[in-house]
Amino acid sequence: MRHTLSLLFIAFFMGVYGQSTTKDPVSYFGIGEQANGNNSIYNALGKNNFNFFDSTQLNFYNPASYNTMSSGNTLFSLDLNSRLSRYQQNTTTEYNGTVMVEHFAIGFKMKKRMGMAFGLRPFSSRGYTFSEQIFTGIDSLNYTYSGKGGINNLFLGFSYGIIHKKNTKLAFGTNLSYLFGNVSNERKSLLLDANTTQGGLSRDLYRMTAFHYEIGTYYRQQITPKQQILLSGVVEPTQKYNTTYRQEFYTASDIESPSTYDTLSYSETSGKISINLSYKLGLNYQIALPNWKRKSRQIHPGFNIMASYTKAGAISHNFSSVGTWPLVSNSKISLGVQFNPELKIFENISNLKTLEKWSYRLGAFQQTLPYVINDKQFVDRGVTFGLGIPLLAQQSLSSLNFALTLGERGNNDPAKIKESYIGINFGLILSPSAFDKWFRKRKLD
Repeated sequence: MRHTLSLLFIAFFMGVYGQSTTKDPVSYFGIGEQANGNNSIYNALGKNNFNFFDSTQLNFYNPASYNTMSSGNTLFSLDLNSRLSRYQQNTTTEYNGTVMVEHFAIGFKMKKRMGMAFGLRPFSSRGYTFSEQIFTGIDSLNYTYSGKGGINNLFLGFSYGIIHKKNTKLAFGTNLSYLFGNVSNERKSLLLDANTTQGGLSRDLYRMTAFHYEIGTYYRQQITPKQQILLSGVVEPTQKYNTTYRQEFYTASDIESPSTYDTLSYSETSGKISINLSYKLGLNYQIALPNWKRKSRQIHPGFNIMASYTKAGAISHNFSSVGTWPLVSNSKISLGVQFNPELKIFENISNLKTLEKWSYRLGAFQQTLPYVINDKQFVDRGVTFGLGIPLLAQQSLSSLNFALTLGERGNNDPAKIKESYIGINFGLILSPSAFDKWFRKRKLD
């Protein structure tokens, strides 16, 4: 029954996936805004999304982490991402919002040192709409500019523990992905005359079908019985992706009815989009605090303190009919902390109060974006908060996670668009209980 439900989840989300996760006009450039790893757990930690994981999480941002999942506990991860933005340019203000499925994935441990995961997540997305009216001297025209679409990442990942000792662990992993989808920019013109709906449409579309890979690693060392350190890294080598570029130009007697379109020009060329070397480096320090005495019981609190640095390579193309993209290398610095009132939840579950079972998360980040306009690069910065709520029925590793991000984006040019936003993530990790293992091997006498 649970396998059937998983297949239904996959079929449903394959149907709704590919929607845009952004409303920012700067997603006009390139193949849209690249996915930054929105996740209800890691967003709450200042977007530290590859250097924090344990047996209760499915962290596909660092494929080396798959072997940290516990044996017999298959994890199904699902995340919803929403964002409410206020765009401001000079004295003009506009509000926009987005809601969509951010990812879904399944992971499990194959052997003592090996883990595996697969799923679907965004690679990039485009989504914006704005309009302006122009008087040509004879007629008045309304121009509507819009962008839509997304590139999806269907991945399969493996990890293996090179060193797997009690106090020392070293592992490597890789995600092999198939990228597919398309993004487009459109300019629609409409003659402002009550007696006609005549107009025109110009569209540029990029369709990508290509393979992608990334390599991850982590080193975990137990320093003392109450302290451990985790060093993590992920590398995406320079890669070129097969892409088709299409240019279309139509005129129409009714611009809102595609059946009336008359083709003026149409061309399609094949080429490649290149993304230079990208890498991530992270540190995670965990310490178990002194026990807290509560009348006839004790609880065992702990802290995780983490920091990371990400460097993303510049994006370019080899289409002769397209100008140079203003997309440069960019970087991100992330800081985060997590506080757990009780590190030994399953051992002491009967003695814990509700709030003592939760995880409390806090973080901050600053990121330069790849967009450069008038020699000024866009910056994204914000603070984050979050909660992790374990669903402990029958000692299951399931959990509900929540993240809130307060941020702003812009390039310090008052003439350009500035975005202030609130991001909200809801995540669900489902796992079988200790008494109902999925994918259990059965033997017949």
